[in-house]
Formats: sequence, structure tokens, C-alpha cells
Amino acid sequence: MKISRVELIPHRLKRKVRWQTASYSADSLQLFYVKLHSENDVTGIGAASILPTRAASFEPGLAALRSAAQLFVGHDAEEIDALMRELDQIVPDFPYHKVAIEMALFDLAAKAQNVSVAELLGGKKRDQIPVLKMLGMGSVEWMAERARQFAEQGYRHLKVKLGAGPEKDLACFMAIREGVGAEVTLTADFNGAYDSATAIHVIEKLTPAGLTMAEQPVPANDLAGMAAVTAAVQPLVLADQSINSAEDVFRVARYKAAGAVSVKLLKLGGIRHSRAVVQACESAGIASHVGGTGSTRLVEAAQAHFISATPAIIVPSEIAEFEELEGDLVEGLEVSAGAIRLPEGPGLGVHLIV
Repeated sequence: MKISRVELIPHRLKRKVRWQTASYSADSLQLFYVKLHSENDVTGIGAASILPTRAASFEPGLAALRSAAQLFVGHDAEEIDALMRELDQIVPDFPYHKVAIEMALFDLAAKAQNVSVAELLGGKKRDQIPVLKMLGMGSVEWMAERARQFAEQGYRHLKVKLGAGPEKDLACFMAIREGVGAEVTLTADFNGAYDSATAIHVIEKLTPAGLTMAEQPVPANDLAGMAAVTAAVQPLVLADQSINSAEDVFRVARYKAAGAVSVKLLKLGGIRHSRAVVQACESAGIASHVGGTGSTRLVEAAQAHFISATPAIIVPSEIAEFEELEGDLVEGLEVSAGAIRLPEGPGLGVHLIV
């Protein structure tokens, strides 16, 4: 199925509630949708969002993709590897932006074969994916109430953003536990807020209240500190900001710095690079977990297909943050009883309404 035209659609989504972590805050999200039009009147769609910390790259990245758009015209959508290698040569920067192009290529290639993206990736292994719902930072009272609301909506797994200091972290976590009860599993994401000694102290305090996983407790480049935490605490330690490539997985493994890594299509550069990271994890004996990007349904649909086709990935997964955004132009992906059912139909199974 040959591509006839590339269309880029800039957009902005508003957050229903201000997002706050130990590393950044945001009220909105910059993103763009991609439409790869084919000569057969079938369209492949993709999207990418830009973190607030990378906001300055948004317009330059779009301009770079527009200048390279002609590369795809006349080529078959199933030439994904070759087309993306050539795009990398023409546009060496802006990895977040290029994910949207790759996503649209996978969508169009799957539609050309009348299969889902999960089937294109090797076969659907999961029909339903339990969600790990993210809870941003705020006051103790606000976080406890927000967690209670999520539990009432059917979420059985919550990830709490911490890193505000040992005393507040403990107060927030205990209030959340009291509000949601023992049946909801709780993980914590520190976004690199602590040194190893402080992280160990905080995690040990939270463990009796049911902390099951501690994400990025120390800064990304402090693998020795991560290793000290991993050796000292009971919960699974997850590396997020420390992982940007398959090579980083082997570096983490050498240090024994984590028992799992966070895989995100946007952060790692798309489906192909994310598959390489999962394969590296399998080789290194480390678990892989799909983390949240807080993006459009289109990105999360791609992550859902990736999870479905990759049995090595542990669940629950952070793929429901589109519920916290207003103005998404994508339909076809919803949460029910704390889980997402893989969209049906060819391609990604979701629809861009523009």
C-alpha cells in the first residue's frame, strides 16, 4: 500500500487536573497527529506528545518532519525499517516526533494486511490489559481523596508520585492506603528525587503499608545508588529515566541497579526500539513494564497493541492517562473496570476524528 501524502496536525490537550511530579508540572500537553494517506484511500494514523521539559523542540521538530515528508511518498508502508532508517539520516534529532511517523506506518501496514498491529507484531497474546493508574503529587488530603475516587471507578492498581520529602511521602502514602483499602496495590514513583540513603529510608517506611514497586528512587545517572537501593529494599525497583536504549538495560544489569525497567514508546523512540529494549531485558534477566506517557488515546492504543504482542511485559500497565486530558481527537479506546480491552479491527483499531 503506497503512501501518497503525509499530513501533520498540531494540537494541544488540556489537563483536567494540574499534573505535578518531583521533576515537573504541567497544565496542558503539546502533541500532533499524523495521517499517512495511501493511494488506496486507506489512512494510517499516529501521534506523539512532547514533555513540558522538551517544549522548545515542538515546532522545530514539526518543521523537520515536514521537510522530510516527501521521503515517504510513493513508498510502501510496509517498508518500515528502511523508511525509518532513512528518516533518521535526514532528521537525526527529534526522536519523540519520529515516533508518530513510525506509529502511522505500523497502522497503515497492518491495515494493508487487514490485521491488527498486535498481529503484525507477532500475534495477540492478551485481549485485556489491567491499568496501573497514576496519581500526581498534591496535598495529603487531595491525594487521598483522588486515590479513593480512582478506587471507586474500578482501578485496582495505583502508582503514587512521591519525592516531596520523607515525612510528606509517608503521610501521603498512609492516607492513600487508608482511603483505598488493602485490596488496591500501590507502587511509588520518586522521579529521581532522593539520594540512596534517603530512598532506602523512605521505601522501608512504606513497605509495611504494601508498597510493591519503587520507581526511579535516585537520579538517572546514579546507578551505584540505584544498586544500593535494590540490594536493601523488598519492593521491586524500577528504572525509568535511567533507560533510554537497549544498551542502558545492560548497563543497569551490570550494576544490578534494578529488577525491572520502564518501557515507553515515546521515550524509547517507537515500537522497534522498544522491542529491542524488551529483548535486552529478557537477555539480562530483568522484567519490563510499560510506563505512562500521559498522552492521546492514539499513543496508548499503540502501547496496548505492543503489550498484547509482547508476553514478556509484566502488567498492570500505565496506559489510561488519556482519561485525564480534554480535547483528544481520537476515539475507540476506553477504560472499563480498571482495564483496557485491546481495540478491534485492522491497524490500531482507533479513529482520528479530523
